Amino acid sequence: MIAEGQVGARGAEQAVHTGGPSLLAALLACSAVVLSPATSAQTGTEFPNRLVRIVCVNAPGGGLDIIGRLIADRLTKNLNQTVILENRSGAGGNIASEFVARAPADGYTLLETTNNHNINAFIYKAPGYNPRRDFVAVTQVTEAPSVVVAGAQTSYRSLKDLIAAARAQPGKITYASGGNGQPTHIAGEMFKKAASIDLVHVPYKGGGPATLDLVAGQVPVGMSALPSVTPHIQDGKLRALAVTSDKRWPTLPDTPSVAESGYPGYRHMTWIGILAPAGTPAAVIARLNKEIASVLANADLRQRIVTVGAEPVASSSAEFEAMLKAEYEATAKLVAEIGLKVD
Repeated sequence: MIAEGQVGARGAEQAVHTGGPSLLAALLACSAVVLSPATSAQTGTEFPNRLVRIVCVNAPGGGLDIIGRLIADRLTKNLNQTVILENRSGAGGNIASEFVARAPADGYTLLETTNNHNINAFIYKAPGYNPRRDFVAVTQVTEAPSVVVAGAQTSYRSLKDLIAAARAQPGKITYASGGNGQPTHIAGEMFKKAASIDLVHVPYKGGGPATLDLVAGQVPVGMSALPSVTPHIQDGKLRALAVTSDKRWPTLPDTPSVAESGYPGYRHMTWIGILAPAGTPAAVIARLNKEIASVLANADLRQRIVTVGAEPVASSSAEFEAMLKAEYEATAKLVAEIGLKVD
C-alpha cells in the first residue's frame, strides 16, 4: 500500500511538470490510490470482492462440515462471490484455529468451530492460539445436543443396557468421539462421571470418520453430534440411546435425555459458530453477521438444519462474544472437575 501511494505521488508530480492531467485531477487520482482501500475496509462497502474461505476445524462428513457447507453454499448466492468450506482437521481443532488466527484480518478467512475453541486452551499445553485474544466473534450459527449412540450390531437398546454392561466390564467398552477436546469428547467424559462408569475413549479426526466406524461396527458406542448421525439413526444403522439436552430433543422425540434416564442435572449442548481473526474491521464483521443471519432466516435452510438435529441461532456478534466469554470462564472449572488433559 505504501509503495502504491509513493508511485501515485510521483506520478502526480510528474504530470504537473510535463503538462499532463491537471494538478487537481492528478491529486485526486493519487488520493484514490492511497485512501480507497482503507475507506472500503472501514465501511465494508466493497466486501467481499474475492473468494471467502470458511475454515472448518473438523474433517468432512460430520455435523460441523454438513452445516458449514450449507452456509457456504447459500452465502455464495447471497454475496455473489464464491464462499468455500475448507477442512483443516487435526489436533482437536488447533490446526484450523491457529491457521485462521494467523490469517490476514480482512474477513476473507473465517473459522467455523465449536465448543473446543475454548476447551483447547485448558487441555493442550500449546494449542497455537488464544481464544480470547486472537479472534473476534461473527455469529453463533446453531445449537444442538450430542447423542449417545450404539451400533445396530450391539445388544445395547437403552442407556440402562450400556451402563450395566460398562459396570460389568469396566475399561473394556470403547466409545468414539469427534476428537480430543471436541464437544462430544467432553459430553462423553461428563457422562462417564455422572454414571460412574469406565468407558475407553477413542478419538477420531472429526465426526464423519467416527460415524463411519460406528456404522461399520469398528467401535460399539459413540458420543456423537446429532447432525452427524441423524441419517443413520433414521435408517436403523445406529440406535439413539440418550440425548445430552436436559429434555428430549424435537427431532428424536422417542429418545430420552441422559437427565431423565436417572442423571438429573446432566446437560451438555454443542454450538457451532463463525469467528474471524482479531483486528478484522467492524464493518466487515457487521456485513458477515448480517449476511449469515439472512442465510439462517431462509425457511428451506432452517428446515434442513432442523432436520439434521440442530437449532439455528443467528446471534449478534456482541451476543456471541458474551457467550464465548462466559463459556471460557466456565470451561476452566469444568475441565478441572473432569480432570481432562490431552498433553
